[in-house]
Amino acid sequence: METTKKKLKVFITVDTEVWEFYGDIEANVSSGLWGITNEGEFGLKYQLDLLAHHHLKATFFVDPFFSYHSGIEPLEAAIKCINSHNQEVGLHVHTEWLDGLKTSPFNLDIIHRNIGDFDLDSQQKLIKQALGIIENIDNTKICSFRAGNYGANNDTLTALNHLGITFDTTYNASYLGQPCNINDDNIISSPRLINGTVEVPVTQFTDYPSHKRHLQLSACSFYEIRDVLEANWQANQYSCVIVMHSFEWIKRKNKVHSVDHICKKRFLKLCEYLSKNRDKFETLAFSDVDIEESIRKQEKFVAKSKASSTFVRLYEQLLRKVLN
Repeated sequence: METTKKKLKVFITVDTEVWEFYGDIEANVSSGLWGITNEGEFGLKYQLDLLAHHHLKATFFVDPFFSYHSGIEPLEAAIKCINSHNQEVGLHVHTEWLDGLKTSPFNLDIIHRNIGDFDLDSQQKLIKQALGIIENIDNTKICSFRAGNYGANNDTLTALNHLGITFDTTYNASYLGQPCNINDDNIISSPRLINGTVEVPVTQFTDYPSHKRHLQLSACSFYEIRDVLEANWQANQYSCVIVMHSFEWIKRKNKVHSVDHICKKRFLKLCEYLSKNRDKFETLAFSDVDIEESIRKQEKFVAKSKASSTFVRLYEQLLRKVLN
């Protein structure tokens, strides 16, 4: 008797951050948050409008610490923009932004690159501060977290639990030990309760023998993403987590911002595909998740992409280098 297939829960996760590409905070905000280019604006607002057009849900993991350099206004604008589109705000933390502050809100001897490099007490203080900054804007409530650079450990999950943040989606097997140090008995391929926090791993797949790749828009062809979604649905898995950034298809060269049309087209195709296949897939916010259902034990499963889909990606990446 064939098992009835449930809809695969798809989490589109957008790290919404200002990357310190220049020593110019305004240029960083312009490219990192808003994606302002010589062809128009293709960052956060563009992504939100496209998701709304296709009636898809996503979680935007917002890093508030850049606001210590830019002022609070860009952060407020970003959060209000996300909320006005009825999408979920998650918490993202890049502790690199704390280095070099003239007046620091923290009494720390060393500023580490990753939240997981701090001791438990310091992690809890840092996350609590970041949480407070965001929740003081537009009555925003946070239930999900991702560490910058995937740089968390098990203490991070303990800290999140203490602070009432239910979900973490930092675990990325491609970065284990460098710098993702969330450990469990086995490689995590489905949601798992660890230290009181539900860990929802970034989805992995095999693109060629003995090699794993994580499901990030700029690192996969659309056809690889489609293969992975289809395979996880066929295997009756609980979820897939897709990673992207607010600047995912913004090219930056000599302070000139332009659009990576190949990467942008992947997002357009993904939105169209998910919209047309609602019988198989449903996009969710983490606040929609039934915790008991999510952590129900599943057999380990890692999808494999088709060789033709990976060949498309290799061709696209070569073309992107030529066009850059």
